[in-house]
Amino acid sequence: MRIKQLISLTLFTSLLATAYTGTSLAAETAESSSHHSGVFTGELLETFNSGGYTYVQIETDKGPVWAAGPASAINKDDKVSFIGKVAMTDFYSKSLDRRFKTIYFVDSYIINGEKNSNSNIDPHKNIDKKQAAALKPFSKADNGKNIAEILENKENLAGTKIKIRGQVSKYTAQVLGKNWIHIRDSSSNQDITITTDADAQINDIIVAEGKLVLNKDYGYGYIYEVLIEDAKVGVEAEK
Repeated sequence: MRIKQLISLTLFTSLLATAYTGTSLAAETAESSSHHSGVFTGELLETFNSGGYTYVQIETDKGPVWAAGPASAINKDDKVSFIGKVAMTDFYSKSLDRRFKTIYFVDSYIINGEKNSNSNIDPHKNIDKKQAAALKPFSKADNGKNIAEILENKENLAGTKIKIRGQVSKYTAQVLGKNWIHIRDSSSNQDITITTDADAQINDIIVAEGKLVLNKDYGYGYIYEVLIEDAKVGVEAEK
């Protein structure tokens, strides 16, 4: 998550910048990006919500400016301000089927002089409101590792292919062009994050296989100390 397409900008600005979890930023691609800082203020020209996020276009002294940020209650006559830390240029949103010449991903809006109270939204907050259940019984994957083994030996395992079985505790679809799966097992009270093209649901038992990477920086504040990247994922049937 260039973006998303997250997890905080910095919520994305700091992915994603915020890697927004909303499908509005799903599978986004940007052919180029440029960094630019500045405070933008202006009258609202257009706004809409998509995937739990609010897009706005405001009129500034330099012309119209687009931004995407946390879900916000913005009305027709509002004056909107935001800090533009990162500009994505020629940004195409597949979920919106819309191309933005330039758009800023921001971690908060200031509306009529007041900061949006929803500015601290977690970019990887799960869209699915289903709660993770207690761990189901399952064993370590054949020729695989558990979370504790990965964390304890991460330096030696970095760059190698890892196989792991786990229970999905969080699932975020199409952020920075990837699906993000958090899994847990009985070996550790920590979870581990997987990126993949595959789908999953909360509480699924999955087997994932992908490359272990350390300190992965997707930009915009998305840095993962331990990550299983571009994994092949299989959902196991209930026994």
